[in-house]
Amino acid sequence: MVATLIVVPIILIAAFAASELFKKIGFPPVVGQILAGVIFGIPLIETTLFAAESRSIVDFLAVLGIVFLLFLAGLEIDIDKVKETSRDSIVISFSAALVPLLLGFFFLKAMGYDFLTALVFGGALSVTSEATKVKVLMDMDSLDTRLGAIMVAAGAIDDVFEVTFLSLVVVLAHGGSLFELALIPVQLVVFVVIAFVFFKAISRVLHYLENNGGDDTELFSMIMIFVLVLAALSEVMELGYLIGAIIGGFLLQLSLRNIHQKHREDMIRVTKMITLGLVVPFFFANVGLNFNFETLSMNLPLLIGTVFIAFAGKLLGTLIAAPASSLNLKQLYYVGWAMNSRGAAELVIALIALQFNLMPLEVFSALVATAIITTLAFPFVLSRGIKKNPRLMDEIPVKD
Repeated sequence: MVATLIVVPIILIAAFAASELFKKIGFPPVVGQILAGVIFGIPLIETTLFAAESRSIVDFLAVLGIVFLLFLAGLEIDIDKVKETSRDSIVISFSAALVPLLLGFFFLKAMGYDFLTALVFGGALSVTSEATKVKVLMDMDSLDTRLGAIMVAAGAIDDVFEVTFLSLVVVLAHGGSLFELALIPVQLVVFVVIAFVFFKAISRVLHYLENNGGDDTELFSMIMIFVLVLAALSEVMELGYLIGAIIGGFLLQLSLRNIHQKHREDMIRVTKMITLGLVVPFFFANVGLNFNFETLSMNLPLLIGTVFIAFAGKLLGTLIAAPASSLNLKQLYYVGWAMNSRGAAELVIALIALQFNLMPLEVFSALVATAIITTLAFPFVLSRGIKKNPRLMDEIPVKD
């Protein structure tokens, strides 16, 4: 326990210092936090600081960081903008997932790997990371914008694909039937129904507390209960806590419209403080701890090819959606970079595949390195784009 208590403030101090340093030199703060996490993955530092007990605590807090980041995204993003951009989001998410999947599959087959390893590899490259993307958009005050809504909504649809693909991986690993996979749409519908019923109940409780002298602490407690129950429920139903967290944010946003504006703003502010100041640094530390420096040298062509396909697949996949999208090529270009940020989403698939012996260690390490590299790239590109065009995220599309 003492070791854990030492590790927790060390991670928070490192994340804070790196964030402030990068902010001072004009770089996105999230890049500093990611690099701080990578430093914790250096073998000497990892073995010194992170015993089994400390590692389990970091894993747990990292999950909380993802849950609350996606919950905040659902809570803050403009639902009307999501509805308005739903067509773009669906088209982009499909195209940006399919292209890297196919490129990744054929690349690994050409490298001599078996069919299942190549399929899982392609699936890992096809996903995107909502948590990292949301943090970057928050840092740049761009979450509640037209392009921000498309980036998040397209990524949320990608999460549904990730859940389906993960289920396929687990079914194949266990040698089970594809009937289990066919149940996923049914599970999703059941979850949405249960979440809506729970949302109605929480809405009444919030309304009762506000009308009967409930303070911000009680209201905040109910919000935490709501999001954690939904995240746990979606995890139990094998849909993944990512879905529960973002749906919980959207539903609670609807509920909070009936709450006094001051209470609503205070609850969102406190939630954001706890999320960004306490639990998110552990998410980035966990990404770094999953990074193995030694195995990268095992197959350098594999690493280079993986990184190239990751970037090219997402950007090409987004740009070829132009004929079916209302966005112009410049806007699609930046959305493509957002979809290219992978973070935890790719790591989840890679870790499960490694645990079930569906991929060798060198392929896993290439995917982890790619997740970190693609995640680091997005904030730089978006920051530069916004500096060149401050109206980039909210301008009305004009087709090229």
